Amino acid sequence: MIFLCAFVSFVRGAVFVSNKSSVLQIYSPMNLRLTNIIALLSYAIALCGIVPLFPWLAPVPRAALALGLLAGIWQDRRGVWPLKNWWLNAAIVPVFLVYALQFSRQNPIQPVVSVLAIMLAVRLGSEKSGRHYLQIHALSLFCLAASSLFDLSPRFLAYLCLMLLLVAVSLVLLTFHAQDSGMTLSRGDLRKVLAAGLVMPLASLPLLVLFFPILPRTPLPLWNLLPSPVASATGFSDRVEPGRAETITDSSIPAFRAEMPRQPRSLLYWRATVFNRVTDNRWVRDTTIPPERIRYTGQTIGQTIYPEPGSPRALVALDAAAAIALPRVKRSPDGIYEWQGNPAKRLVYRAESVTSGILPIAAELDRAFYLRLPDTIPPRIRRLGDEIRRRGSTDARRVELLEAHFRTGSYRYSMRGLPTGPQALEQFLFEKRLGNCEFFASAFALVLRTAGVPARLVGGFLGGEYNDVGGYYLVSADMAHVWVEAFIAGTGWVRIDPSSLAQNAGEVLGRPRKQNWLAGFRQVIDSLNHSWDRTVITYDFESQVEAVRGAGKRLRGIEAKKALKAGLPIAGALAGLAAAFYLVTRRKRLLPSREERLLRSFYRCVARDCGITPEPARQGLFEIAAAAGDNARVCEFVHIYAGALYRDRRLTSGEYTRLKQIIRKGFSKP
Repeated sequence: MIFLCAFVSFVRGAVFVSNKSSVLQIYSPMNLRLTNIIALLSYAIALCGIVPLFPWLAPVPRAALALGLLAGIWQDRRGVWPLKNWWLNAAIVPVFLVYALQFSRQNPIQPVVSVLAIMLAVRLGSEKSGRHYLQIHALSLFCLAASSLFDLSPRFLAYLCLMLLLVAVSLVLLTFHAQDSGMTLSRGDLRKVLAAGLVMPLASLPLLVLFFPILPRTPLPLWNLLPSPVASATGFSDRVEPGRAETITDSSIPAFRAEMPRQPRSLLYWRATVFNRVTDNRWVRDTTIPPERIRYTGQTIGQTIYPEPGSPRALVALDAAAAIALPRVKRSPDGIYEWQGNPAKRLVYRAESVTSGILPIAAELDRAFYLRLPDTIPPRIRRLGDEIRRRGSTDARRVELLEAHFRTGSYRYSMRGLPTGPQALEQFLFEKRLGNCEFFASAFALVLRTAGVPARLVGGFLGGEYNDVGGYYLVSADMAHVWVEAFIAGTGWVRIDPSSLAQNAGEVLGRPRKQNWLAGFRQVIDSLNHSWDRTVITYDFESQVEAVRGAGKRLRGIEAKKALKAGLPIAGALAGLAAAFYLVTRRKRLLPSREERLLRSFYRCVARDCGITPEPARQGLFEIAAAAGDNARVCEFVHIYAGALYRDRRLTSGEYTRLKQIIRKGFSKP
């Protein structure tokens, strides 16, 4: 807001006439001083670099930018520059040394970005020449580029396009400024200059579209080589430890997006990892997993997953993923996929999942591994497990008994008022009967193991908000969830969500968010962000290689006759475009204006009636009139036509009619 208000004030001040010799003085309502326009453009260019970077700066660079912009505008309006350039340049030296001492491998970004911002602030607050304006342009571009280290969203592209347009216009004006710093432009001249400046970046757009898919690029984006300055919590953890906190706070930041058709909410269990070892109240993942040969049977659902940067190495997919198409992926025997590359890389992968909720295995299960218990178990929990073991003779029956215990035990789902401490699970089961998914899943799996049923915890997400605009699910951090897989002999691993057994489960689990016009607007914005990430951010060297391979396969499968038949419409379209381009570029020659047609008729009549051969490349109109012997009609035609031509205006209707009459009568003497 500070920058916008200052800029508006600067623009308003630029329209007033000052009797001082100010760079913002405008001498005529019809003429604009060139320096004023360049100054306005430079402040606008600076704003394009400052605004996206400003939220990520420390207080000192923020204050410097605000003061630099205000000081520059104040001095511009007064036309006096009390702050000398060499003062400000000398002040940068200690600032540079201070931030150089702060530079380290752990903190490489903030010092560099802060120095850039302060250098731009100094240049904005000092007296400006043509060279200084160019420095403002360069520093503003560097600041905008630096903002991509923190956030590379479609807003960055919008600021970049606007800056390039403004810089192109400013460079054209600076060319005139170098010849005459006091030059003024009429509004018509200004429109022509603006059009010329805007054409340059617009003409480069076809080249941008052409070179983007083929230019070489690094396998990783440059900003991912540096430590991320902003930590992002995903809501997903590498352990389950109920009792850590009394209150759990939700975070609605995106975790991933999954392109797929809309599915029933009961199928939206997104499996990421498995916790198979319990110590006290803590469930973790033991990587020494015994062999399991999972048989994926049933209908599969395909998804294209776009995790947010900084996500854990475990790759998420609908429960359960039969296959994930991505290089450098390690698959564990329990059906968990882990990315072995750089965790900061923005990924995209294809997953095929079976959503039956049952994972049959083709080999004997190592039951002892999934029946391991902590060294100490509260007596009440052990008694509950022993009772279920005694009452149920099979795995399936024991699971049914435990489900009935939870369903009729008045348990409630909550994120507040949770039990804490070493006895948190015991308090949840027998006293408070209040907990979140970690309590429900941990207690359920622990009692199952005590009752002799192999069990493990599954960490992932539950639910998702479907974006009808983009055709994908948006899954946020607050949808992180934990459930249980119990092994039932003769069936396999069966998905069980103990949280769904709570009395208020229907009110708190998987509830669709309220839909209104604001939610629809958010979907449109998120769809645009997703399109940007999908088409630009995730397009890397690997994507180029895949595109080349796909093109090669398609070329090998092409038949000559079919290719010729399919190419005819394309060739016709290209020929039409070429013809249209020729007509546009040659329209003055093919479709001359009425003034040009009159002039050509004039040359022919003079040659026919006066016996001379006009040479337009060497002779002006008045010279041709003199060579015609001061013919009265020739002189009249030349005076009328030259009166418009040499004043850079078109013929009026009356003048055009009169000249046509002269041409019809000819130039022969009566």
